Amino acid sequence: MITVACVLRAGGVYDASWVAKLRDGAARHLDEPHRFVCLSDVDVPCERIELVTTWPRWWAKIELFRRGLFDGPVLYLDLDSVVVGPLGDLFQREPGFRSVKMWGKRAGGICSTAMTWCGDYSHLFSVMASDADWIMQRYDRTRPGGRIGDQAFIEDALTDAGEEIRHWPGLKVASFKDHSRHAPPVGASVVAFHGRPKPSEYPSPWVRNAWR
Repeated sequence: MITVACVLRAGGVYDASWVAKLRDGAARHLDEPHRFVCLSDVDVPCERIELVTTWPRWWAKIELFRRGLFDGPVLYLDLDSVVVGPLGDLFQREPGFRSVKMWGKRAGGICSTAMTWCGDYSHLFSVMASDADWIMQRYDRTRPGGRIGDQAFIEDALTDAGEEIRHWPGLKVASFKDHSRHAPPVGASVVAFHGRPKPSEYPSPWVRNAWR
């Protein structure tokens, strides 16, 4: 069984309605049986996996890699993602990890707005849990150097484990700000609304139909 997963930590800008929109977008664009789950500390309109840490904001994503949560390929999407095309070919179907390649000024590294993996990546959770406070301080966005947050941690931990980091080709997962202001790129499956604007602001006419 393939799985589409998201994460909702209470107290941020998102709530359960964002989970519902992502769930429905995945259902419209995925024509094979799948499991849709949300790791959350509040009620959500889908299968819920309880968050077990107090790691804030994007750091809660690392709980996706707890051992035994998933059986088979997983596709993770941020809640401010809008599904605009077929999701099936985004899944990593054989052992391995794949992500979006960061766009814009930070181009080149992992962007954790969309990730897919198949296999056991529980070492990511184990490394984080071993000294979460130190790791969150090390990857604090206020520190110089430009590499911040969960995505820099994931990239470093995978590299340290000798894992090959691969990215989807082209603009299968596109940025709204960089590629999609007038329309999603041809062939795109997901448009990411990193930063501002968010899809809830309906910044372009196409968003109202796609994000429903």
